[in-house]
Amino acid sequence: MEVGRLLLPIDLRRCPLEVFPLANGFTKPFGGEVILLHVLDSRPTASGSARDMAHLHLEHLAREFMRSSLEVRPRVRAGLPDEEIFAEAAEAKADLILLPVYTPSFWRRLVGPGFGSTARNVVLGASCGVFVVNVRTPFNCLRHWGAQASPRHCAA
Repeated sequence: MEVGRLLLPIDLRRCPLEVFPLANGFTKPFGGEVILLHVLDSRPTASGSARDMAHLHLEHLAREFMRSSLEVRPRVRAGLPDEEIFAEAAEAKADLILLPVYTPSFWRRLVGPGFGSTARNVVLGASCGVFVVNVRTPFNCLRHWGAQASPRHCAA
């Protein structure tokens, strides 16, 4: 299955690097587009500098992990994650949302719904297809590349 436009929501504090090969494989090799989306908290702490830093980290992820034949568009929005994912999917006319979710612990699966409310809301309310990927390895871009230093000068 190959799609023309794929939306990949990314949490920069828990970025699952193992999802990028899937994104590369799902997207048409030529003429395909991947939108890397990070959603900031909508409170006043989501300053312009936080938006700029998030955008730089998304660009770094695109350079390091996405195929060069793909058009990759980094996007940063502020608000509630599920609402911003819906808004971006509609605005970009996404064909598919590739949604990384962390495998819930045994105890969470035993006593609860398994996944968080954002994942549940996206699956139930998306206007396009959603492919949920269980991921295990979080990579903290902000800690690894630095919240203040430009990731352009850092090695992954």
